[in-house]
Amino acid sequence: MHEFNTPSRCLAEAIERSRAFWPKYEQINRDFCPEDPVFSIINAGTALSITADNLSCQAAAAGQGRILEIITGGEAAASAVNRISVQRAGTSYTANTAITPEKFNSRSAAAAGVYGKASTQALVGNPMLSLALNAFGGFIRWVAAPGEELHYVNSEIISMRSASGTSIVSSTIIFEEL
Repeated sequence: MHEFNTPSRCLAEAIERSRAFWPKYEQINRDFCPEDPVFSIINAGTALSITADNLSCQAAAAGQGRILEIITGGEAAASAVNRISVQRAGTSYTANTAITPEKFNSRSAAAAGVYGKASTQALVGNPMLSLALNAFGGFIRWVAAPGEELHYVNSEIISMRSASGTSIVSSTIIFEEL
């Protein structure tokens, strides 16, 4: 409401106000919506592929979700650089191995979207994220800043796939269905 009465004078001020408002919004969300549907999917100890997804998220036909966090840790026996792209992939899976999302709150409803690994559908557009790690014990944790969550709606798919390297990794995506 404050923004309507005294609009921001510049982009920097708008961003500062947004970042100050976000924790208040999230606290209200937690206090009044305790069964908020937050989930995770995991693919542990598998080799990356440049043709198949390590993990992927697809919204329900009339649904939407947002990725809040991505965690990937290397398990290679020797130094090996890998680059992982997070990118949109159309609206239909090819060769998907389904994963049942784990609820963060046992009172949440089951996830409505389709989640999985080993999908081989074509990627579209450019990567939204490019994450690099040395798979010999390297670790990546990407956490979305307020307003920078990766959204997927109406059957859209977001894929996480190797752009280079095929080392063994364990990956987790934490997401919320809206």
